[in-house]
Amino acid sequence: MRLLLFFTYGISLKTWDETGLIDREIILYKKLTEKGIKVSFITYGDKSDFKYSDKLRNVEIIPFYAFIKQPSNKILKFIQSFFLPFILRKYFKKVDIIKTNQMSTTWAPIIAKLLFKKKLIVRCGFEWYRFLRKKNPSLLVMFYMYITEYLSYHIANSIILTSEDDKQYIIRKFHISDSEKISVIPNYIDAEIFKPLADVSKKQDHLLFIGRLTEQKNLFNLLSALKGSHYTLDIVGDGKLKEPLMLFASENGIKVNFLGRLPNNEIPRLLNQYEVFVLPSLYEGNPKVLLEAMSCGLAVIGTNVEGINNIIKHKENGYLCEIDNQSIRDAINVVMKDQNFRKQMGNNARKHVIDYHSIDAALEKETDLYKTLLIK
Repeated sequence: MRLLLFFTYGISLKTWDETGLIDREIILYKKLTEKGIKVSFITYGDKSDFKYSDKLRNVEIIPFYAFIKQPSNKILKFIQSFFLPFILRKYFKKVDIIKTNQMSTTWAPIIAKLLFKKKLIVRCGFEWYRFLRKKNPSLLVMFYMYITEYLSYHIANSIILTSEDDKQYIIRKFHISDSEKISVIPNYIDAEIFKPLADVSKKQDHLLFIGRLTEQKNLFNLLSALKGSHYTLDIVGDGKLKEPLMLFASENGIKVNFLGRLPNNEIPRLLNQYEVFVLPSLYEGNPKVLLEAMSCGLAVIGTNVEGINNIIKHKENGYLCEIDNQSIRDAINVVMKDQNFRKQMGNNARKHVIDYHSIDAALEKETDLYKTLLIK
């Protein structure tokens, strides 16, 4: 069996490496090769992507810009991507299944499916149209997203989503009559890497947030919730709101440490330095960082919004609050003042990840899906 993973438009192995995500992203495909499945990556990188061959071992690397010159003009680059299936046709001809890594890159895989009569899996780490419409894009962008998703969902042989909510949403919104073509495979965590560590001392009265510093993450309300308290917030990540957040914290006497961006392989040990992780987002997809914190046995606080409230069961494996600063403050005070409660929620959180988000469970579902596709 041969699987070809199509990277998101503009993303390369180098991009994954520079953003610290490469170890997280490749683990499933390395395990697939151990099961005898031949895996190839088509990336939007150049020859520099070949340097990751040793890390990927048996995965074949096919960087698009190792075969054609990359234009500097964004419009030309976009137009060029439509010709990718023709330029790399010899690689498409030898595979059995084409899989996208995210929805925002489906035009070239669709062309390849129709051109070479291959099975196509469209994977959505989050439901793109549902997610981005919360940012109030223009009508033109909304129309483009809807048409892209409608065609992708209807042309694909199979669809992978990370939550049942997203499945029901696309059935309604995009009129998917064959619900059996949709598989729900939640984001996975390697619980042997993200696990409690006995040799790491805890930072007292510190909370941890990891993520992009954007409006979606609701960080100003999180900072406001800590105003006047003795707790310190440690933030891992970067983004356009970093300087405004730093200024806000300084002006309001809020104790915050901005730790910058860290590679994913350093996150397990970092998480183990804390007892409490906070994710105050306005909305989420199926956040891996929340699952990673839970897998390490942290007590987690999350807002009662889609993408979080279908993972956290209130007062069982985590603590839910509303998006306003007072509700976040109340949640922090409850969780931080009761060590036994934190420990109980942390233990339940890890069990939840092992039961529902293990890499082995995802691997089994993926291989079963591939086998089903090939006999149809």
